[in-house]
Amino acid sequence: MKLVVYLYLSMIVLGVQAWPSVKRSFELFPGNPAVPHNVHTVSDCMHVASEAGDYIFKKLHPMNSALNREAALLELEAAAVVAGAGAGAGMAVPGIPEPGASAPGDQSEVCGLYVIGEPDTIVEITMKHYDANCETGALMAFVDGWELNGEYFPGIKDHHRPLEERVYEFCNNYRQWPRISNKKFFRASQNAALLQYRIPVRGSFVANVRFHKITQPCNVLVQDTAAVYKMTNFGQARNCTISALFPAVVSLANLRIGGKSVRAQQKVNYDCQMPSDRLEIGGSAGLDSIAMEMASSVCGASSEPGPEQAIFCGVSTVRLVSSGRFQNQAALVLRKAEDQDLDIATLICAL
Repeated sequence: MKLVVYLYLSMIVLGVQAWPSVKRSFELFPGNPAVPHNVHTVSDCMHVASEAGDYIFKKLHPMNSALNREAALLELEAAAVVAGAGAGAGMAVPGIPEPGASAPGDQSEVCGLYVIGEPDTIVEITMKHYDANCETGALMAFVDGWELNGEYFPGIKDHHRPLEERVYEFCNNYRQWPRISNKKFFRASQNAALLQYRIPVRGSFVANVRFHKITQPCNVLVQDTAAVYKMTNFGQARNCTISALFPAVVSLANLRIGGKSVRAQQKVNYDCQMPSDRLEIGGSAGLDSIAMEMASSVCGASSEPGPEQAIFCGVSTVRLVSSGRFQNQAALVLRKAEDQDLDIATLICAL
């Protein structure tokens, strides 16, 4: 009997000693400080995002918005009376939109969250929440790339996926039963992606943006970075494009494009004819590189820096066209064009 009691008490003591360690392993709130999380408010109809974090949009019912606006105006008028300062008739009130001013999601306007990352990254968007009622005409869409004025980056002919697979539309069907989860996950093929939305009445969304490093970038959208960019087809039959959203100055730092007979030439050829492998340099007013005006078409081999050429267009583009028969590669320096670069302009697009 004593032995049984002794064993029982020993088990209780061991259990008490073990409990703190077990409890610590299941703590929900560890003592380490939380990792900072960026939260951004989508305030413009065309909102450009280059940072990771949550992007939040919320639109109230028009009646609620009108009431909020009227209440805010009454508060400002009361404050002005107390301060003895009369408000000017044409004065804009900070924080309150002017009558007729557009805000993201107004009526049937299509707005977008344009995401752009570093050249060697791809974009990932997770819809944590979205309230876009199908019955009110609300609609959202993820675009693998950017779309602007009906033109796409990467171009329709340059992307490895057809357009119908690059655009995914969705909204909330509240009549559907059972209800399906409104959390969605998207991943782009390059450093640019677009989340479009049309919310006529009321709605909201929370989109989490992340960027992932990749080792073989092909299509790259450049916003304001001056740097050296490397392009290669890795032996594949594909077209790769670098597009800068500004007039740019381009110079070749290294080049190896085409077969042995082309690379054996003493000079780099800046007027290569189709359908040979080549590096096209040009520009356009829109995003699609297929419609760009050509400044030069380069092939051959060289390890010496080439001359600078300025492209004065809304979008400056360098496009590597590869048949898959050769290992093509090029390194180029790209920077913003200045007024003094007009002397080296090889293309000036019509305004």
